Amino acid sequence: MLIAADGSYLDLQECAEQRLSAVRGLMHSLSCMKLEHAGAQDLSNVAEAAALLLDDAHDLFKAAGAAAKREGCKHA
Repeated sequence: MLIAADGSYLDLQECAEQRLSAVRGLMHSLSCMKLEHAGAQDLSNVAEAAALLLDDAHDLFKAAGAAAKREGCKHA
């Protein structure tokens, strides 16, 4: 994922929150799933998607923090 270095705090924060929301949805679906019906590849795919989304969210939150400082901490 590429993050715009000049992105605004609010835009970066919103993108991070969208990714966390997607991970939350995946984890909710996984918790409702009967494991005997889930294939190993399906579980691996969900875990990989969740890891990628969490990594993206982490990077976006870090970039949002830098943007908040750049913008004079209006939002932090």
